[in-house]
Amino acid sequence: MRIRLAILGLLALPVVAASAAPAVSGLTQEQRLQRLERRVEAITELTLSLQALREENSRLRGDIETLQHELAQLRRRQRDIYQDVDQRITALQQAGGGNTATPGPAGAQGAAAPTPAGGGQAAAAGKAADPARMEADYKAAYALLSPQARRYDEAAAAFERFLKDYPDSPLAANAHYWLGESYYVAQKNKQALAAFNKLVQSYPDSPKVPGALYKIGRIQAASGQRKQARRTFESLLSKYPSSPAAGLARAQLKKLQKAH
Repeated sequence: MRIRLAILGLLALPVVAASAAPAVSGLTQEQRLQRLERRVEAITELTLSLQALREENSRLRGDIETLQHELAQLRRRQRDIYQDVDQRITALQQAGGGNTATPGPAGAQGAAAPTPAGGGQAAAAGKAADPARMEADYKAAYALLSPQARRYDEAAAAFERFLKDYPDSPLAANAHYWLGESYYVAQKNKQALAAFNKLVQSYPDSPKVPGALYKIGRIQAASGQRKQARRTFESLLSKYPSSPAAGLARAQLKKLQKAH
């Protein structure tokens, strides 16, 4: 505003001079005023255009920051998936060279691959279900979650059906974990938290528990519950210090401490 007033003041000087002296170059005082008004209008239009450009630039900057934040979240999700896949492969290799071509339910915590179809554990589940069909349903649900498919909503629905059809299955704990993972990578944190908590509470001896605790801590941290996330990571380190998830928990604790 001050700049505009200064410009108008400078442009008004010829008007004062014109009122005190005879017309010069054949222009009357009225013509000079009209000429001055046109200049003022042009400057006003340029000023408004500049202001509009500044507002548009500010809006675009805000959009860029939003997109950068969303991209960072997607990269974190993708990194978590890659870490889980890498840990599954490592766990299978350490297990003694099982069927590495088909990872099955072995997860981030080094759980062994599922027993072959018709194994004794499936028969001892106490459910009149075909063990081969049960394992096929599990693998079909798991395939939807693979990095190649990434059909997360369908995977969640498939694991929900599996747990409903085979509640006593020896694969139920793993199914709860991958159900939570399906929701987690789809950024449905509320459903993911429920699935991971169900695993921790109902299957405390499952090798999937450390991974579930790690994901619970990540969800808590993302939702701003820093104290709860810190307690969850500390509990994981205390109970499962040698698990692969423990190293990830240590890294998250360091980040929480720096942020605080």
